Amino acid sequence: MINKTRNQEYVSKLKKAYSTLAQATKLIVAEEGMPRADKGGWATSGENLYLLYKKHLLKSRDCEGNVGCFEQGGYVGLNGTDQSNFNVAASEKYNFRKLVLSDGVQIRFDGISTDCSTSRTGSSNFCAWMHVDINGAKKPNTYGRDLFEFIIKENGGLYPVGCDNEETDKCDREHSGRACACKVIREDAMNY
Repeated sequence: MINKTRNQEYVSKLKKAYSTLAQATKLIVAEEGMPRADKGGWATSGENLYLLYKKHLLKSRDCEGNVGCFEQGGYVGLNGTDQSNFNVAASEKYNFRKLVLSDGVQIRFDGISTDCSTSRTGSSNFCAWMHVDINGAKKPNTYGRDLFEFIIKENGGLYPVGCDNEETDKCDREHSGRACACKVIREDAMNY
């Protein structure tokens, strides 16, 4: 019963975070046009992505490119594999920028594909992606539970990873959980 209640809480938080980010994305598109950078769009860098979203999100903490905001020590996949330490400073190699929203949701603006040709976790032809931790630094710090990925497509839409392919079938304990955002939002549950 406790797990079911906690999972429903995660579902609600994910849907709220998605709605918040989708609204910010719509505002950015209305102001800046389409994201494809090689055609004059705004998806030119992780830093630019961060600056545009920062303008439209109610935040409690702006970590910029510094260490902080994300759990120290990293995240794991649903299958228990070590995934990443998100609490790293921006560098020449990684230009990560991070925000903490007023409700505690943490966002890391990750990557850019200036011609919108990137593929990741089965999602293809997108311009940028971000990681969202729906409950801040609290545990479990696991993909598919409290950590999810979103992508921005050439049409200016924000999508949960896994929606444009069959990767949602890989949202289980045998896989990392990177494609779970779409499955959770579509099913309004964590059925795995």
